[in-house]
Amino acid sequence: MNTNDVNQLNIDNLTSLWKKMGVQVEPEFALDGLTISHTWPNRFWFGWNATSQQVEKIIPQLPSLPTRAVVPVWTGAGDAAVQLEQSLLANRFQISFQQLAMYLDLISVPKEAVPPLDISKVQSAADLHAWTTTASSAFGYWIDIAAIEKIATDTDVILLLVKQDGEPVATALVYKTGAVIGVHMVGVPEAYRGRGLARSLMKYVINLGIDLGGTLLTLQASAAGEPLYRELGFVQQFAIKSYHRN
Repeated sequence: MNTNDVNQLNIDNLTSLWKKMGVQVEPEFALDGLTISHTWPNRFWFGWNATSQQVEKIIPQLPSLPTRAVVPVWTGAGDAAVQLEQSLLANRFQISFQQLAMYLDLISVPKEAVPPLDISKVQSAADLHAWTTTASSAFGYWIDIAAIEKIATDTDVILLLVKQDGEPVATALVYKTGAVIGVHMVGVPEAYRGRGLARSLMKYVINLGIDLGGTLLTLQASAAGEPLYRELGFVQQFAIKSYHRN
C-alpha cells in the first residue's frame, strides 16, 4: 500500500464518521464533491481525491458560506488542496485549528499490558451524557450530544469512558471502517491531566484495534497530543488545516 492510499484511508475514516453524525444537501451549496454537515461538527469538505474543477465551483460561494462552516484542507492531497487553501486565504478565511494526520501499523505492533483503568463502553444514556460533557471539557468547545447519539448505537463505533473514583476523567471514540481503526476524541479534562490517563487509554485502544482485526490505526493529532502519539509509534502523514470565515 502506497503513501497516498494510507493518507486517503485516514481521511475516509474521519469523513465517514462526520457523515454518520448527519449531512444534508443545502441547495445553495449543492456542488459536486462538497459534503456538508448541517449540525455539529459543522464541516464543509471535499474528499481526498477532489479535483481542481470541483474546487473551482465553490470559490464564488466562499464569501456566502455560513459562519458556522469549518472547511478542512488536506495538505497532502495535491493541487486541488493547494487551490482550496489559496482561495480560502484570498477570501479572508482564517485557520481555526490545525492537526497532524498520523497512523500506526497494527500488523507489526504487539499487544501491551495496560495499567489498571476503570474503562467501559458507553451504553446507558447517563454514560452518554457523561462522555459528551467530559469530552467537551477536555477540548474546550461544545460537543452536540445529538450528533453523538446518532452514532452511539452504530456497530462500528465504540465510545470509551474512563472513570476514577466514579468520576469521568477521559474519553475516546473508536470507529472501524474495514481494516482501518480510527481513533477520535481522545480527551482528558485539564483537572485530570498529568496522571498518565491519555497514555494508558491509548495503549488500551491499540490493543482494542488489534482485537478488532485492524491493520491500521489512524488519528488526527493536536499539537498537545502529537508527542505522545509519536512515542507510541505513530507515523506522521500530513497536516490538516481547518478554516473558518473571518
